[in-house]
Amino acid sequence: MDAYGSDFATLDLNFDSEDPVTCIFCNDQFNITEDEQPLLQHLLTVHKFVIGEVEAIADLRQYVSYWGKLQYVNLKDYCVIFNTNTEPGAKFPSETYYLLCSKLPEDKEIRSTLSKLKLKYVLKMKEKEMRDTTFSRKCIYCSETITGGVANCFQHLTFSHGFSVGKPDDIVFGARLLDVMEEKLRKLQCLFCENTFKTHVVMRVHMRKKQHRCLNPKNKLYDRFYLLNYLKPGTPWELAKHDRTLESDIDSLHEEERGQGYGDPLWTDWQEDHVPPTTCLFCDFTTSKVPGGLFNHMVAYHKFDFESVTKGFKFYERVKVINCIRCFMSECLCLTCPLKFSSRDALLKHMSEANHCKLPPTSMWDHSQYLIPVLENDGLLYHLEDTEISDSSFSDDGKAIVPEDVVLFSNSVLEDDKLREEITGANDMDAVAMCLFCRYSAVGEYPHTLIYNHMRVLHCFDFMEVVNGQPFYNQVKLINYIRWRTARSECYYCGKVFDGMISMEEHRALEGHNVLPDLHMFEDARWLQPVFEGDILLQKIREAGDSDEETADNPQACSVDNVFSEDIHVPPSILNDRRLRQELLENMACHIVQFD
Repeated sequence: MDAYGSDFATLDLNFDSEDPVTCIFCNDQFNITEDEQPLLQHLLTVHKFVIGEVEAIADLRQYVSYWGKLQYVNLKDYCVIFNTNTEPGAKFPSETYYLLCSKLPEDKEIRSTLSKLKLKYVLKMKEKEMRDTTFSRKCIYCSETITGGVANCFQHLTFSHGFSVGKPDDIVFGARLLDVMEEKLRKLQCLFCENTFKTHVVMRVHMRKKQHRCLNPKNKLYDRFYLLNYLKPGTPWELAKHDRTLESDIDSLHEEERGQGYGDPLWTDWQEDHVPPTTCLFCDFTTSKVPGGLFNHMVAYHKFDFESVTKGFKFYERVKVINCIRCFMSECLCLTCPLKFSSRDALLKHMSEANHCKLPPTSMWDHSQYLIPVLENDGLLYHLEDTEISDSSFSDDGKAIVPEDVVLFSNSVLEDDKLREEITGANDMDAVAMCLFCRYSAVGEYPHTLIYNHMRVLHCFDFMEVVNGQPFYNQVKLINYIRWRTARSECYYCGKVFDGMISMEEHRALEGHNVLPDLHMFEDARWLQPVFEGDILLQKIREAGDSDEETADNPQACSVDNVFSEDIHVPPSILNDRRLRQELLENMACHIVQFD
C-alpha cells in the first residue's frame, strides 16, 4: 500500500469480506453486502451527509473505511456544502448538507484507485476460476451433476434448460451466482419476476410458459457477478450483458440499413412481442435478435450460412436440421467426422480448425426423432418461417385462395357406430400413450416419444436414461410398478404416501427421486401384469426390439443365435380384479391432476 500513500493505510483491501461496515461518523454498523440503502439512509437523515454516484464506487466498504477520517476533520475542507430551503419565506428551516462526489480531487482519486484494485482482484479470481477444472456441482434445475468447471454448469443451464444468464466468460464468482440462483429456486421464487409460488411444480410450469428462465434485470444483486460491471463501474448487469451482445451481434445495423420497413410511419407504433434470448447452434452466444442476428453471428464466427444451406428445405426439414445439430453439439460429437470430444470447447476448436461447421448429410438429420425440440423453448424454432404455408395461400395470379366449407354427409358409412369403432380400433395411428405420473396423453404414430419428452420436461424424469441398460422384462416391471405407485399417490422411489399429485411431484423433484429405484422394489413377477390395459409404453418397448440381457439363470439370452418370432405373452391385467380396479379408480379421480 506504500505506493498509494499513507491515506490508504487504514484499508484492509479484503474485497472478499462481507463483514459489517462502521458508519463514517458514529459506531453504528451496517451490512452492505446485500443492500447499501440502510447505510445511505442513516448518513442522510442522521448526519446530513450524502455520497454521490454510489453505484460507480467499486467497493463501498473500502470507500467508507477510507473516509472514516472525516469525523476528525472540518467537513468544509473535504466536501461540497449546500443549504436547503434558502428562498425567502420558506416553510421549513434551512439545513446544511455535505456531499462527496467524484468532482472532488481526493474523492476522484480514491474511487479510481479502488476501481483499479478491485478490477485486478476480480481478474485474478476469474483466472483462478477458469483454471479450476475440478469444480463440480449438482445442476440447480435437475439432478445431473456437472463436472469440469463452473463454465460447464452455465453451459448446461443454457443448452439443456434454456436459461439465459450470459456468456460464461463474462461471469465471475460463478459458484456464488449458482448458489444465489439455487437458493431462490429452493424458496420457490421465480428468477425473473421473483414471485413466490406454492409448489415446486407450479413454479417450474410458470417459468417455462412465461419464458422466465433468466435473471431479473432490475435486481442489482447480480451486478457483482459480471466482469463488465468492473470495467464500467455503475453499469447494471443486464445493460452490460446487452452491450456485450451488441458487440457480437453484427447484423443489428445492417438490418436497419437494408430497410425492413421500420422507418415507415405505419410502423412507428409497432411494439414487438418479447423475444426469448436464443442460443447459437454451435457456441454459447445468446441474442434476442432472432433469427437475423443469430444467423449473422453463425456466418461471421462459424462460417455456417443457415439460410443458404437450407434454401429450398421444407419447414419441418429445417426443424430437423436445427434439432439434429443441437443434439450432436450437446453430446460433443462432430457433425462432419465421427469424433467425440471430452468438452464443448475442444469440439468447437476442432470444428473451427477443420472447417466442420457444415450441414450434416441427409441420412443424419432426416429422422422423425428430430422433430422433438432438443432445447426447451428454442427461439430459433419459434421464428422459423413456414414458406410453404405462406406461398400456398395464393394462386398463380396473386389472388388469395379461400378454402370451401366442408360438406357434411349424413348418410356417411361412418355414421355406423359399430363400423367406426372397428376402424378406429384397427388404426395404429390412433394409439394413445399416457404419462406415468399424470393424465397427459399423446396420440399419433410415435406417441411414446412425446410421452418421454413430456416426462423429461415436466416431471424431471428421463425415462430412456433411467431404463438404460435394463433388461426387457425389468423395463416392463418398472413401468407397471410406477403406474401402480402413482395411482396410490406414493413415491415410486421411497414409497412415501402423499395427499395429492402436486405434493408428490414436489417431493420427487426436491429429493431427487427421479432415478432408477432399488431392484428389489419392482423385481416381483407380479409387475409383469399390466396395470394400464393396452399400455402403449409396454408395446413400444417390445417394438423397439429389446430383449433380455444375459443372466445367471439365462446365460444364452443375448446369443446371436436366439431368434424371437413369437409375440411375448403378457399375463392378464391385475385390474381384472373388480374390487382392486375400483379402488385404483377412486384414488386416481381424487389425486391425479391434468397438466398443461
